[in-house]
Amino acid sequence: MTEYYTEADLSAARKQRKRTLVFFYIVLGLFVATSVALFVYYRTLPYESYGDTASKIALLKGIHYSLTALFVVFAFIYLGIKFKRVNRYYKLCRNMSSGLREQYTGSFFEYDDKLQDKDGVDFKALVFIEWNKYKKDFFERKVLVFYEKPFPEIPLKANVSYITQGNVLVSYEILS
Repeated sequence: MTEYYTEADLSAARKQRKRTLVFFYIVLGLFVATSVALFVYYRTLPYESYGDTASKIALLKGIHYSLTALFVVFAFIYLGIKFKRVNRYYKLCRNMSSGLREQYTGSFFEYDDKLQDKDGVDFKALVFIEWNKYKKDFFERKVLVFYEKPFPEIPLKANVSYITQGNVLVSYEILS
């Protein structure tokens, strides 16, 4: 059988997730360090509500409020878009390594380039024609493949035995 999904995909997803978290923690550390430095400087200023000290206090508060607003916006966007997608991809890869796998046999019909979403991960599909022994009829089965990876080279109308996990292609073998 030709492996479409390998354990290297899981390790690559794990590394990508780790890099994403490390970048976020670096930005968080810089924000906390800057906040602490601004707070310490603020505490060293003499208490006066007039003159030069008052303008320094207002400037420090303005800088800190602006930095806080920028960090909150960054955190919502970064964690809500980038990390969420990377984390979902990692979880899907982890489930594919340990999940229940099913084997089917069908006749390859076509490639479907249309973007599809499953559990927050982008896919495209291979369409197979299979026989349903209970309904005694043929039906189309769409087997998902990762959108970033190229389609496997399968000739049209070839009989293919394939293994899926959660309807995502793991491996395949061309029978005829």
